[in-house]
Amino acid sequence: MSKVSFSIFCLMFVALSFGVAAMAALVPSISSEFGAPPAKAISLTWLYMLPYGLGALLWPALTQKVKVKNLLIWASGGFCASAFLFSLSTSLNQAFVFRFLMGCFGCSFVPLALITIGKAVVVQKKGKYIGILFGLSYVSTLLSVFLSGFLSWRIIYLIPGVLSLGVIFLIARHLSDFDFRLPKFGFSYLSTLADKKALKFFAVIALASFFYHGLQQRLGLYLSDSYNLPQMMISLIFTASILGATIFEFAGGFLSNRLGNIRISRYGFILMSIFSLSLIFIGNYKYLFFVIIFWGSGWGLTHVGLSSYLTHFPDKILRDSSGLNSSLRYAFGGLGALAGGIIAGLGGFNFLFAVVGACIFCLGVFLKKIIE
Repeated sequence: MSKVSFSIFCLMFVALSFGVAAMAALVPSISSEFGAPPAKAISLTWLYMLPYGLGALLWPALTQKVKVKNLLIWASGGFCASAFLFSLSTSLNQAFVFRFLMGCFGCSFVPLALITIGKAVVVQKKGKYIGILFGLSYVSTLLSVFLSGFLSWRIIYLIPGVLSLGVIFLIARHLSDFDFRLPKFGFSYLSTLADKKALKFFAVIALASFFYHGLQQRLGLYLSDSYNLPQMMISLIFTASILGATIFEFAGGFLSNRLGNIRISRYGFILMSIFSLSLIFIGNYKYLFFVIIFWGSGWGLTHVGLSSYLTHFPDKILRDSSGLNSSLRYAFGGLGALAGGIIAGLGGFNFLFAVVGACIFCLGVFLKKIIE
């Protein structure tokens, strides 16, 4: 892969990631502007994640018949238009529709990038490329979460629309074709899941995303309800989390080559569980600025570790695995966001923290046995 093509993929990740994590912090502000209860506005999180999860299964299959370059032009155009329209929504129902469409088009970037890296990058550099891509995406996420404390949510989601316009031009003019077409088109996800190694890996992906988003997407409401914090303070706490994730997304690409993908993923899960369980005992929100770094850092390590592990799958299942990875992450993340509300409704936030912390800790302790 040329440096120019890789740079374009980096910019795509920046455009896609700007505003994704900010939604959890912005729910109280959006609900206030539209005069809707926060419990209804929080649907904006899973209305993005569920179509993202389902749509991610389609794009890898399309690479059998269409060049990656053409697919990215279509997807970037759709993402650009839906981001603009979302930022201009005049009602919460309109926002639901356009946020849904953002998920439908945004789901293309990660699987197409993983397929391209898996096929066009030498083994020794795959972990480095994955770390840089996701590291830059977290820089973008970090900036959007920080700015969400000072800018209107409409501006926050106008920015990825503008960035996507530039991405479309660069793809059309400078991106390599990356032609991975096959003579026969078909979906083979069931046969991929028949591979025991792949099945165990994706079970971990699904469970990790389910429990992570079960807590993550409720964190903004928890800070607002429990501590009555203003939007700026909520955004700053989220910024601390994303800062930790950003550092370890970059570092994880290098650590995975030295310590192994599974090991750094295990460390990540354990760090996340420490944060979740510590929330039960914290009474002053100021301590959250410190402990939430465990949450973001742990997710960063786990994310880059498992993503790097995937790019080493055999070529015959790499294409479908790249789609399943994004699909399960977001589909089960969306379900986790829904389940988090149910769990918190049954036993309160502390019950949610205990369930998530215990389950993620078990994933970390038994990860090697599960996957290998």
